[in-house]
Amino acid sequence: MTAKPTYNKHLASLWAIFILGDAVIVLPTSNSGDYSLLGFFIGALAAILLYFVSLPVTNRFIGKSLLLVSAGVYAFYNAGKAFIRYTNFVDKILLTEASRFLIAALFIIAAVYLATRRQEVILKLSLISVVIAVIAILLFFMLSFKDFKAENIALQNSPNFSGIIKSAKPYFINISLPALLIPVYSRLFVEGKRICAPFAGLTAGLALELIGLLETLLLFGAPLAKKLSFPLASAVSTVTVGQLFTRMDGIVYCLFFILALIKTAVCMKLAFVALSRGKPGIVPQKQI
Repeated sequence: MTAKPTYNKHLASLWAIFILGDAVIVLPTSNSGDYSLLGFFIGALAAILLYFVSLPVTNRFIGKSLLLVSAGVYAFYNAGKAFIRYTNFVDKILLTEASRFLIAALFIIAAVYLATRRQEVILKLSLISVVIAVIAILLFFMLSFKDFKAENIALQNSPNFSGIIKSAKPYFINISLPALLIPVYSRLFVEGKRICAPFAGLTAGLALELIGLLETLLLFGAPLAKKLSFPLASAVSTVTVGQLFTRMDGIVYCLFFILALIKTAVCMKLAFVALSRGKPGIVPQKQI
């Protein structure tokens, strides 16, 4: 008898991509405060805590309409936010209205198509995409190393409580809260109550997010980085490889498309299933 595939690596890859999603390209945001790095660590810790807190809650109330409807609405909100950020990104790098509209339309069509495919399709695409993301983010970091300035991440003043909260808020909204959807999605679409694979993906996504954030902070410093619409894209634009590859922007454009597409598709899939099953008496069904 052929053993049933576990998809553990695929699941870990999916959640690493989900955490990176539309956040990696926009953080730190304009309202990140003056302690972006400290704010990230607080947000990362909150993401891990929220994940483990939501596990028993999800397992206990997964059949309740309140949980499903709440998760569905929040997932739909995240899908819309990822799409809007992607269109804003396109607006910054493309010139003609026709091109912007065409790319936005293709993005939506691709997201809907991916969301309506079998779960294995998203998982396999995530495994491929996370390899690309790891290579790209590490490559950009190493190529930027020569231009890093350690003083850009040094604390000039002792952070006060209000400053810490202000700096942590964008990370809490963009990274911590979305982690609440991981257990819900896993229970709806994945056989069993898996903990290790989603947690591994969550921590891997946070680690990759940290590397991307460090690159922008070490290059620009927090005051300048948070003024940029897409800090990581601006950081990558400074990367050169000899005289042959003077600009590597295209790589991050493709990377952001993949990250935003998978997160949007995952949120759309979760929103549709959760809202459609968020009625008394309907028992969630697992697809893998």
